Amino acid sequence: MRHYNIVPWNQVRDSSLSKEATKRLNWIDWYFAHGKNAELTCRHFGISKSLFYRWFNRFNKNNLKTLEFDTKTRKPHRIREMTTPINILRRIYDIRKDDPEKSKWEIHEELKRENISVAHNVIQKVINRHSELKNLQHKRQVRKHRNHAIARVKAARELREKALGSLVQVDTKYFYVLGKKFYIFSAIDCKSRYGFIYCYRSISSRSGKDFIRRVRQYFQFEIQAINTDNGSEYLLEFHREIESWGIPHFFTDPHCPKQNGRVERFHQTAEYEYFNYQYDLLDDLEMINEHCMLFNTKYNTKRFHRSLGYKTPYEYVMMHLYKKGEQTVLYV
Repeated sequence: MRHYNIVPWNQVRDSSLSKEATKRLNWIDWYFAHGKNAELTCRHFGISKSLFYRWFNRFNKNNLKTLEFDTKTRKPHRIREMTTPINILRRIYDIRKDDPEKSKWEIHEELKRENISVAHNVIQKVINRHSELKNLQHKRQVRKHRNHAIARVKAARELREKALGSLVQVDTKYFYVLGKKFYIFSAIDCKSRYGFIYCYRSISSRSGKDFIRRVRQYFQFEIQAINTDNGSEYLLEFHREIESWGIPHFFTDPHCPKQNGRVERFHQTAEYEYFNYQYDLLDDLEMINEHCMLFNTKYNTKRFHRSLGYKTPYEYVMMHLYKKGEQTVLYV
């Protein structure tokens, strides 16, 4: 039982002080027990003089609750209010509500094109003041530094030409349709150039998991290894799904898109040879995925590849399956 010099123990006990308040009482009690030497007290407890005197001046031995932290609000009676017109604030709200992925920089540019001048920090304030506008799904800054215990092994170059499905490259690309952001997941077999794309609204690992399942069903031939970059959409659920198949998941080096070059080129083909000509495309996910499937069919069955001897990926796959004596029907 701790003995105090300035107040009786039963008073301390009856006050039901918190741990922090008891610590402050010890400072003041030690101060009185050692000749009221504030400098010696601060050195003994390892605290600053300003901290000691803040609590010493508040201390009342008849009311030990004065050592508790004051939970009363210290909000000023008069605070500054935003001078930005309400119609601009509402416009910022509507843009962010419609597309939570848009940053304050993108919103600023969109407002600029509407001849609306507003500072970036004003846009951020509007986002911070409305919980429904915060992008809580990704939590980018937290996930960026989260330590995922996954071995980042790089794929050998010879896997690209070894056999059908020996290495499937996967990547993601975002694009806008009528101001809304969408994510195209792409996969391509390095050997046959047989490809598949599908669109999602989010770039989460759950979307990645759903995509790789669709790839496995669409390809029909066995996938032996998968190569991705280090994006968060290829960790967690995506990586666990790959592990459950018992196949290796390889990663490229950071900032080295050339190591995933065939799927990067696949992205460009989808954009330059198909989506750039879809002038009637609407910001509807189902409609976009219908176009994705049309592109998959066109790319795999009608587009000739010089690297395949001017065969289509479908013809190349069927030729190899025929040589192996396998009979199957590919989804095109």
